[in-house]
Amino acid sequence: MDVHMKSKTIAAMALIAAFGITACNGDTDPDMPPPETGAEQPAPEQPQQQQQQMDPEAMALMTEAQELQQRLAPVEQEAMQDEALSSQLEQIQDQVETAMRDESPELFERMEQLEAEFMAAQEAGDDERAQEIGMEAQGIEAELQALQQDVLERPDIRGPIDEFEEARRTKMIEIDSEAGEIMDRLEEIFAEMQEQQPR
Repeated sequence: MDVHMKSKTIAAMALIAAFGITACNGDTDPDMPPPETGAEQPAPEQPQQQQQQMDPEAMALMTEAQELQQRLAPVEQEAMQDEALSSQLEQIQDQVETAMRDESPELFERMEQLEAEFMAAQEAGDDERAQEIGMEAQGIEAELQALQQDVLERPDIRGPIDEFEEARRTKMIEIDSEAGEIMDRLEEIFAEMQEQQPR
């Protein structure tokens, strides 16, 4: 449990995750690394036992995806140094958080209350209470993430996101002419991984 429970941070982190490479969410653009962190986001981790049971083809796809993500990470980091792109992302994050607050202000209010209670418990040395607060905060974070997914489907939100992703892709190709091919290959890999998942 991350002790930093500020609502804006949670919303921003969720938004970044939604933009990142994912093998299980076809609603987001799967060919791009996370937009603000600059670090690659690895393919979804599997429990060790499950990894051992994966067939060689699936393991090869996962390995290739991780290598391609590592190849793109510095390109994405450089692209996000562009002021126009970074400003575009900040505007989207603010727009998403505003929409989320409008729909469920009570979730944000409760998270802010928990942050204050958590700090008080820490100062009082009440580890048991701090743990209880952390558990409740995790539940609220899950609700916020579900809410965010709903908000991301709204046309007034989806449009700016699509524009940002296209601008970021263009910038990355300007930096590295091979970036487009790598992103296209990642998209193919994740499509194959989705097909291999149990239904």
